Amino acid sequence: MGDGRVGATLKYGGKPVPAGPTAPVDASGLTVALDVPADVELLRASLTLQAPGDDVMVDLPPTATIATSLGPGPAPANTAINWISLDWGARRPLTFLQIKTTDTGKEGRVSVAEGGPWFPPTPGNTVALGDNAGQSLPGVMASRLLVEFFTTPANPFPPDPNKKTVAATVSALVVKASARPPDLTALVEPEQLFFHHAMPLQPLQELTLRDELRDALQRAWPANLRGGPVTLTLRSSAPSRLRRLALTLDTVALTRKWSPGGESLTLPLSTDGEGVGRIEVPPDRPLREVLFLARYQPRGERIPLVPQAPAQTALAHRCGSGYAAAQAFSPPGGGGALAGIDLHLRPLTRSVKGTLTLFPDEFGRPGKIPLGAAVELSLEEQGNAPWASRWVSFELPRPVELDAKANWWAVLAVTEGNVLWSLGDAATVTGNGGLAPRVALYRAEDTGPWLEREVPSTGGTSGGPWAISRPRLLASPTEPPAPPQVLLRWGSRQLAVVPDAQGRVSLDERALAALPPPGLPATGPAPVLEVVVRAQAAGELTLSELRVTSPRSDTYPLFQPS
Repeated sequence: MGDGRVGATLKYGGKPVPAGPTAPVDASGLTVALDVPADVELLRASLTLQAPGDDVMVDLPPTATIATSLGPGPAPANTAINWISLDWGARRPLTFLQIKTTDTGKEGRVSVAEGGPWFPPTPGNTVALGDNAGQSLPGVMASRLLVEFFTTPANPFPPDPNKKTVAATVSALVVKASARPPDLTALVEPEQLFFHHAMPLQPLQELTLRDELRDALQRAWPANLRGGPVTLTLRSSAPSRLRRLALTLDTVALTRKWSPGGESLTLPLSTDGEGVGRIEVPPDRPLREVLFLARYQPRGERIPLVPQAPAQTALAHRCGSGYAAAQAFSPPGGGGALAGIDLHLRPLTRSVKGTLTLFPDEFGRPGKIPLGAAVELSLEEQGNAPWASRWVSFELPRPVELDAKANWWAVLAVTEGNVLWSLGDAATVTGNGGLAPRVALYRAEDTGPWLEREVPSTGGTSGGPWAISRPRLLASPTEPPAPPQVLLRWGSRQLAVVPDAQGRVSLDERALAALPPPGLPATGPAPVLEVVVRAQAAGELTLSELRVTSPRSDTYPLFQPS
């Protein structure tokens, strides 16, 4: 599982922008190339950019249209001209002007325009000529520049129409403007324009794009969250620079599959059992939402006895090596059909085989004729002894109708190996609907007499032992089984949740605040998020329609002032 971080690279001309005080932006575009992983959703986005101060300048002649008194284009070398003009096509603040020449006794008269008539800049409109002469300009806004040459002093303002220009040989013309963008456009490829700033940016001005950026990126985000590239482009109508560019993305990593894989998970649940669906999520980030569907299909059984089986059995019947055990039960009120029974057993040998048989009661002992067919017991243990006690289920081939007035018996006989059948205190178990445990018996030979089990103490209040069991009756349509318990477990914390009538669970950030992330462990695997379903009656659990999101916020200092 990846961390869900979106990659971001600043590029100009198809290549990453190297570190430096500023980054270039022009009509060809300064791009932010995003590499979006699969199953990542965008929540919010912001892009902050800053214009440089006027101490950062760009040369205008290389990209400007030049004309002279000789016609369009630069003058040939060593050719005298009476005037020279530049048109760079965008309003820019002029900051420096230098006209290199070896001529003496001449000055240049400067005029500027912004798409209309020429006008003189302020506070002065003349510039000295010479290889060492240069003049700073106070950010004069213009899109065109005209320099006419006159004998010193140059024609003052207002100009004298009778004064004629003179020719001068210009070896170089240096015109500089502030590098802050004259305008700025933002779009998401392919050509989805979402922002336009038509005015020149002020020195050190910051712009932050938020909602419009988020909307544009969400429209361009890879379909179906399959991941892929997304390109954000900044453009200016003239060559410019940016001093700072920082991107922040708030995203969520989406998990839609159960571990180890699959959009749905089906688990069999035993009586009073537990099913666990595991979800791999980042353990160091809180959850934003958890949605899933838990469909539980019970077998149509109810459990009249729900004993608490001991973690370690202190007393037990030993079954095997000629020993058998029997447990009596009172009938359920009004009768009922027995679907199966679970016994709490602990194997003493790696392989255990035997049978469980039901009998009617005859004079306080198991009768001669069984109630239906015997059910086989077959246990094959793994690992090394000792083996733990656990519930072992016996499913009857067909339900057995129980007499509403007569006790009945469950008899366990082991033909291979040995097993312990846990004993408890009958006084600690309350029957539901009349069914309750009665006497526990054992015998040492196949045809020997049944004897009552006598023990010093069962740890309860009555001293009467019983072999711990869970009879399972067919549920009546008017008495459906109890709904399962559903928990979210993450590390050492767990959160009880209540599905709706369709089995759907929907939790938001507020509800999930009670389930903080466990964090990354020092060693070993990270804890996974678990959906735990516990059911009293056996059945089948299906988990599906999973949606779990983990938020993250990433800031990319794409370009910062050095």
